[in-house]
This record gives sequence, structure tokens and C-alpha cells, in this order.
Amino acid sequence: MATTIIGAILSPIVGWIINPIATKFQVWRNLSENIKELENTRMKLEAWRSDKEREVEEEMNQEGVVKSEGAVLWFSQVDKALSDANNLRSEYEQSQISGTSCPNCFCRSRYQLSKRALKHKQDVLDKLFGEEPRSGWTVAPPRQIGRNMNTVSIEGQTTTEKLKGEIIDSVLDDRYVAVGLFGMGGIGKTTLLRHANEHFRMTQHFDSVIFTTVSCTPNFVDIRKQIAKSMGLKNCEDDNDVKEKLCRQTRKYMLILDDIWAPIDLDEICIPAPKKENGCKILLASRSIEVVTRFVIRFGARDSLRSIRVNKLQPDEAWNLFVQKVGKDITSKSSIVSLAKDVLKKCDGLPLAIVVIGSTMATRETEGEWKDALRELNNLVVMKEEVFSVLMFSFEKLEPIERSLFLYCCLFPEDYSINKEKLVDFAIGEEILSGMHRLKDIRNKVDVLVGKLRNSSMLEDGDYFGTFKMHDMMRELAVWITSTSNKYLSKFSTKPGFGITEAPADASEWCKATKILMWDLSMKSLPQLPDQCPQLHTLLLAYCFFLKDIPQLQFFDHMPALQILDLTNCYEIRNLPASISHLVNLRSLKLRCCRNLQDLPIGIGKLVQLISLDLRGCTTLSKLPIEMKKLNNLRLLDIGDTKILKRIPRGVLSGLRKLEELNTIGSGLKWFTSGVEELSQLISLSDISVEISKANVFHWFKPFLKSKRMRSLDLRNCTIDPSIFPYLLDIDGVMQFKSCEGLTHIPAHGCKSLTLRACPDLKILLNVQEAKRNAFESLGGLELDQLDQLQAICTGVPQPGCFSNMSFMEIQECPNLKVIFTNGVTQLLKKLIHLTVCRCPQLVKIVADEDLEINAFPRLKVMELCELPELTDICHLDLNWPSLSEVHVYLCSKLRRPPFGAKHADISLNDEMDSQMTKEYLWVKKWGSLLG
Repeated sequence: MATTIIGAILSPIVGWIINPIATKFQVWRNLSENIKELENTRMKLEAWRSDKEREVEEEMNQEGVVKSEGAVLWFSQVDKALSDANNLRSEYEQSQISGTSCPNCFCRSRYQLSKRALKHKQDVLDKLFGEEPRSGWTVAPPRQIGRNMNTVSIEGQTTTEKLKGEIIDSVLDDRYVAVGLFGMGGIGKTTLLRHANEHFRMTQHFDSVIFTTVSCTPNFVDIRKQIAKSMGLKNCEDDNDVKEKLCRQTRKYMLILDDIWAPIDLDEICIPAPKKENGCKILLASRSIEVVTRFVIRFGARDSLRSIRVNKLQPDEAWNLFVQKVGKDITSKSSIVSLAKDVLKKCDGLPLAIVVIGSTMATRETEGEWKDALRELNNLVVMKEEVFSVLMFSFEKLEPIERSLFLYCCLFPEDYSINKEKLVDFAIGEEILSGMHRLKDIRNKVDVLVGKLRNSSMLEDGDYFGTFKMHDMMRELAVWITSTSNKYLSKFSTKPGFGITEAPADASEWCKATKILMWDLSMKSLPQLPDQCPQLHTLLLAYCFFLKDIPQLQFFDHMPALQILDLTNCYEIRNLPASISHLVNLRSLKLRCCRNLQDLPIGIGKLVQLISLDLRGCTTLSKLPIEMKKLNNLRLLDIGDTKILKRIPRGVLSGLRKLEELNTIGSGLKWFTSGVEELSQLISLSDISVEISKANVFHWFKPFLKSKRMRSLDLRNCTIDPSIFPYLLDIDGVMQFKSCEGLTHIPAHGCKSLTLRACPDLKILLNVQEAKRNAFESLGGLELDQLDQLQAICTGVPQPGCFSNMSFMEIQECPNLKVIFTNGVTQLLKKLIHLTVCRCPQLVKIVADEDLEINAFPRLKVMELCELPELTDICHLDLNWPSLSEVHVYLCSKLRRPPFGAKHADISLNDEMDSQMTKEYLWVKKWGSLLG
């Protein structure tokens, strides 16, 4: 009985007290064993992870697939688990060294460490051994429907609209594997191809829709890269990798090939031939039905081709298009309408001619102007092609300066997107803007001239922001003019195209030309020139990556009139020949990204007419010669990204009396008081771009700022004194603050580009109550990165004009940011094109604007959302997203509903993780952190 009573009393004591204590004691006592087991399990898991990673990489390389979303998640969980296990082991080893964990006494920290090790092994490592991604380790790459392309409206052109429908029906017809358009230049083939591209891009008929331009000198390396990119293939920088992966593709594609001049082999493109069995199709355009037919019969039967002729516009359609371009207010005048119809007849139903002539006549409002135009058109003779006669009329209407710029553009390869700076170089080098001496004035004038050429349809928008290009027919016109008429310019010589290994050996090709372009050639050397090139003004050898040798003896002696020399991206050039000092008329010298260039020749001081010297990206250039101080006409010096250039000899800068623009961002220069004093002597200097690191930005820096000549400023690891804030207000270029203390608000409200990274004191980007009225009106790009205290982009409702020019916005690693766009901001973002938001752990919504309109973000094309665990919605409305074409969503687990509407049903959350974005984002994250 007593035993029973004692047992009843002790039982709960044992269960509630003794056993838990014993268990804890066991855990405490087994610390070293638990750590050992943890380490053994960690090593096994690490080995298994390496095996799986190797298997996945092997499969990806061989099969052209990507990691599945489940695999990405598993690998990230394993990496974290291994890291935590390493930390536990390190903590244990440290405790043994320091003696904080005594094996002979009960220590709470020892017990806690042992418990965590045991739990981590059982609950994390052991579980990961048994887990495997549900969807498998690899999957096919995400569907790449195609790229969004600008299309010219064909509304009101009944025949063209009908032809578009015929093209679409023919592509979908199982009888055909190829559909070929043919017709004369300028008749509208490219417009129809672009409309077809947009149609199939928005449907589910093909896995990939690929648009590429072949041209008369096809660059198959670039074409293959374009196709690989359109198919979503990654790590394809090496052309051999591109070929290998393209050959293995099995997806159902539609390939659109524009502007084919001769039959090409699909082997050159490296994609499997389209067949009725695989459902792939090719849509192509050429001026010749013979080219279309010969191309197709190389891989398919003749009856598998549907040939479609593109005819001229019908009279009523031609009139409607002409009225659109000229303006109804002009063409409806009774005194002009009959003259307008006579002018239109000269266009002969060709859309390009109608657009160009219509644009030319859009400012002619009197009867006399139209009669004079008709007289000139009647006097034009028929040229190489019918369309040239009418296009020549528009060329004749250009101002002489506009003609020069237009003809200069034909030097560049077909379908090449031209940066405006190249025309600035031309304007500087050949002095076409007489009477203009300041660089800022020249740039502004070039902007105006390019705008006029665009408005007259002589140029069109390029593929990249801020660029332009020539329609292939307009380029042909320019080439024809330069090769047959001395009225405007003498002969050009142009040889673009990778694979040409030698420069012209015939001296006559050099000696007769005024301008020579050898673009992207694989040649290694230039020829010795036996004769003079007395008329040669411009020599462009850009992107000749393998060019090593420029003849040291007398090469430049033969070019007494040379004014522009461009060696951009000639990677292998180590030294310039001494004869370059004889180019006494040289005005523009571009050595950008000549990354093996060791030094500049001492004789460079003899180039007394030199206005522009571009050394950006010459990463092995360690010094500048003292003789540079003799370049007293130099107005632009760019030494950006010259990382090992540590100093400029004293007296060089102060000797450049006419210097207007100086860029040193990314160089190895350290700015001190002496350098500031030298710059202060340059009274013409109006555009300074500098980088300052590890400094207290205070009194010594004010002379820079007081002059109001600073254009771009990059401050890194600096302590900023608030007293300089007022001086930063007038900077109108690029502003970058990286790891800067003391930055409590943004004083640079007039800048065009703003980057803020790791600035610990910044809480609000724009406080409307404290801001100037025109704050951020010019801002085009905004990057916010690692701003731990940032709570809001904007507080208060901003003034009209604020953010109105912003096209690019990137926000990442801002842990306290909960909303991006607040009241009144969204309606100002009319030009926003690209939005990226990454790793903001508290962000719950992108837009929290109560006055949001359904047509907000009218130009937004690309949206990237990465690692936003609390993001529940984009905004409270279903917006139209009229321009949205590319969306990537990665690790946004609470974003359950694709918020892009029925119009963009092809854009999905892809199970909340985008495998393409995963790889790109993590790569950028890794290298971005290394490069700072």
C-alpha cells in the first residue's frame, strides 16, 4: 500500500520534473557528439548538393534547359542550411577556445548550443536529404513570345489590312512552312512583317516569335544571338555555344526574316528547318520573288511556299495616308487640293515615298509653295529605282547641314542604331556648324537637326533609347548620292561586316575617298599606303577588335587632311605610331575602350587643332604625357574608367585653356586642393564630371561647386557636410551618392540621373514641403539601393512636372519601404518605361495612389519584381498596361493574382517564380556587389 502511494506521488514528479531534467542533461552532455553528427550530416549534404549541381549543369549544357523553380528553391534552402551548420560549428569551436563552455559544469550556453545543433540536424539537414523538387530538377526555358516592336498604323488602308489578314492566314495554313513577301523597296514589306510579329506575339500559336533583319551584308553572329535571345537561351555570349544550343532547339518557332537580298542557308542560322511535322514557320521579305523562292527550296518543297506580292497603295488609300502626313488643314484648301493630288501622283502609290514627301510638305501652306514643289518633282529624272526620284525631292529640300548629316549616316552598317554622339563627333571634326565654337551649342544644334530629319522621315527611331537609324531605302539613297554625285560629297568607302580579314589593298580605294569606314572587321593589320590620300577627312576603324598593328612608318603621313580618327574598341592596339603627330588638322580622336593601349605618343602635343580626345575605358593607360598641355584648342577630355590612371602631370590641366568638358569618373585620380586650383584657372570649363572617394566633402570642394560648372558628380565613402547642399542644386547631369554619411535629403533636384546606394541617413527621397517647385523635372533615371532607413519615395503630393521625364527606375534592398508610389505620383509617370523592384522585405504594394487612373503607366514596357515576400498586390485597380510586354516575377509568394488583365493573359506569375529572372537577377546581384 505504501509503495503504491509513494509510486503515485513520485510518478508525476518523475514525468514532469526528473525526465525533462534528464533529457536536458543528456542534450548538454552530448554537445560534442551532436556537433560531430551535425558536421557529418553537413558534409554528406554538401557532397550531395555538389553532385546534383553538377548533374543539373550538365543537363542544362546538353539539353538547353534551365533549373526548375523547385530546384532553385531547394538549392537556396540547402545553401542556407549549410551556412547555418557552419555557423554552429564555428560557434562551438570558438567556445572551446575561449572556455565559455565548460565540460565539467552545467552551462546554459552549452545546452542551448547542443540543442540547436541537434534540432538543425534533425529538422533541417535530414529533411533536405529526403526532399526533391516536385517539378524535377530542370524544365524547358520560359516561353519567349517575342519582342514588342513599333508599328506604323495601317488604319484606312483597306488593301494593306486585307494583305495583313492574308499573311496571317497563310502562316497558319498547314500546307505552308514558309510565307514570302516580295515587292520593290519602300512599298511597305517591313510594316507588314511588324504587324504580323505583333499579332503572333499576342497569340498562343508559337512558343517563340523571332524578328531579325538580314540586310545585304548579313552578320550571322549577331543574327544567331538575336534568335537565341528571343528563344530565351542564356549564357550565349560565345558564338559556338549559341550554335550548339540553337541546333538542339525543339520548340515551335516562327522566324521573321526582313530584307533578304540573297538566299541564305538555315545552317548559317543554326536552327532546325521548319517542317509540317514540327509546326515551325518562316515569314520573310525580299525585293525579289526569285530570292524568296531560292531561299525556301533549300529546305522545303516549292509547294510549301506561299508567295505574296506587296503592291502599291490604291489611289484612295494613298490619299488618306498623304493627308495624315501633310495635315487635313492644308490638303483641304481649295487652292491646294488639286496640286496636292498631282504631287501625290509622283509618289506612285509607294508608302515610303508618300510618308517622306508628305512630311516634307507638312509646312508648305501656300499655293505658290505647292506649285514650286510640283515643278521640281516634274524636273527630276528617273534614277536607279522609281522611288529615288521622289525621295531625292525631299533630300533637296533639306538644308545643307541637314544633307551632310544625313549622308554621313549612311557610313554606318545597315540597320545600325546610331548614337547622337557620333554625329556630334562629325560636326566637331568636319566643322559643318560654322560659327559655333562651344560644345554645348554644337550638341544642341545636332539635337535640332536630328529632330528635323526625323520629322521629315529621313531618319527613324533606333532600337535603343536615344538612338536613330536609316530605313534601308533611305540608306540606299544616301549611298547612291555619295557614289554618283560630286554635288554634295565625294566618294565614301565602307566595309562593315565581321569576317572580312583584310583592309583594301588597292591604294585607289583609300586615295579617292573622303570618308572610310571599316567597321567590325576581323583584320589584324592595316596596309602600307604608297600614295597620298589628300581628300580623306574621316577614318573610322571602330570595333576592329583584333587590329594590333598600325604601320609605324608614314601611315598617317599620307593623310594630311584627316580631321576625324575613330579607333573605338580596337582592343589589341598597344601603341599609336609616331606619325600620328603629323595629323595637324585632326580635330577628333576617339580611343575609347582601347583597353591595351599603354601610353600616348609624345608627339600628341603637336595636334594643335584637336578639339575632342576620348580615352574612356583605356584601362591600361597609366599616365598622360606632359606634352598634352600644348593642346590649347582641346575642348573635351574624357578619361573616365581609366582605372590605373592615378595622376595628371602638374600643368597639363591648366594648359588646356579652352577645355569645356572634363570627365574623370571611374579613373584612378584622387582630387586634392592642387587639382581644384588648376581647374579653377580654366574659365571655359562648363561641364565637369568627377568621382571623389573617402573624403570629407566640405570647404575645399566648394570652388568646384560655386562655379556652377559641375555636370556629373560621384561621391563614394564620403562624409558630406550640410553646408555644401545649396551648391549641389544646380548640377544637371549624373549624381551618385554611394556609402555617404550625412546625406539627410537630396539637394540635387535638377539632375538627369540619380543613384543612391548605402547612404545610412536618408529617410525620404522627396519631401514636397521642403522641395523646390521644379524638383526632379529633368530626372530620367533613378536607382535606390541598400537604403536601410528609406521610408518613402515621396511625402506629399508633388507639383506637376515632377518625375515627368523619368523613364527608368530601380529599387532594391530598402528594408523599410512599404509602398513605392503614393498619392499624386503615378499620374506624373507618363514616360516610365522600365521598373525594377528587388529585395524589399516589407513592401506590400507598388501603387497606393487613391487617384489612380486606369490608363496609368502608358509607356511602361518592362516590370521586374524580385524577392518581395510581403507584396500582395500591384495596385487596387486592373490597369490597361497599354505598352507592357515583359514581366518577371521572382519569389513574391503573396502575389497570388496576375494583375495584368485579359490583354496580357500570356504574362503569368509562373508559379510565383521566374526561372529566367532567377538566373539573371542572382548574377547581377553577385557581380554588382563585387563591382560596387
